[in-house]
Amino acid sequence: MTANQTDLKELLKKRLFDSISAQIDLIGYVPDDITKLIKDFTFETKNADRASNDVGLEAGLFENGAIVASNQPDKEKLAELVNGHYDQVFYDCDGMMGRLYQDTQYRNIGYWDEATLSQDQASERLQDALLDFIPEKSGRILDVACGMGASTRRLLNHYPAENIWAINISEKQIESTRSNAPGCNAQVMNAVDMGFDNDFFDSILCIEAAMHFETRQKFLEESFRVLKSGGYLVLSDILLTSRARLAQLPMYHGPENHIETVEKYYELLSDAGFSSIVIIDKSKDVWGTHFLRAVNRIHEKFYSGDIGIIELTETLWNYYNANAVMGACLFISAQK
Repeated sequence: MTANQTDLKELLKKRLFDSISAQIDLIGYVPDDITKLIKDFTFETKNADRASNDVGLEAGLFENGAIVASNQPDKEKLAELVNGHYDQVFYDCDGMMGRLYQDTQYRNIGYWDEATLSQDQASERLQDALLDFIPEKSGRILDVACGMGASTRRLLNHYPAENIWAINISEKQIESTRSNAPGCNAQVMNAVDMGFDNDFFDSILCIEAAMHFETRQKFLEESFRVLKSGGYLVLSDILLTSRARLAQLPMYHGPENHIETVEKYYELLSDAGFSSIVIIDKSKDVWGTHFLRAVNRIHEKFYSGDIGIIELTETLWNYYNANAVMGACLFISAQK
């Protein structure tokens, strides 16, 4: 960061701090109104930790409220970081993700249009759009990074349970998957080091997870290995805005996993052996609409009195941070 950029950052912070402080002073002219704004918030560390962890694209490691970059972890440490984060936010019904996603056990961003009314519908629509890439839904299918098993359960609409496999690095999420998709083959396994035989699957599904893998290239090579000839890999993936973000964020492997453009992604798939490659940029209907819906939903909760000003502000800034980091949201299909 140059001196001018540092100055700009500090000027932005001062302007926002001063503006917010002035508004709080105005509201505080009537002390009871400050109490109403704060609601039942308690000024404890755990609340700050929750606020920093409620959005999936993290700003870094938090120490005493400050963001610090981390040394990039090895594969085991990366798995520990990813598990620790997602096991917390996925199952925390009182956290902001739990409040925004409500009853659904999907945890993806979703695929939205004007007729989409809920996060659950958006998540199902995203999965269905990916499955539409598979012309004949038969044989064995693998759900990679299956989360809590909502996507695995939906596969039962097309495949018998004995033909569905699901893998995740989190034992807790695999336990949920076994409960949500009974009869399916769910097991703890790393997507870049699969324990399956060559030519085992007819199709592979992966929803919003490859950006965490160590690395995408290894995942694509493993997917090619375990797919049968003619089999399909279908996935949604998110490209971050900068290689520097992958050096900053502890939940991602490192700069070598950065993909700059759709063309570079195409090359990576081709180098892994895939053909009939289709890559579609769906950013507006994935992150764009999710962002607007989520910000609106957060304000609805504030207006109704469900959350106070601190939760509102911290959650909104988590989303603003995620929006700064979020690049292209891609739907991808490739054939072996």
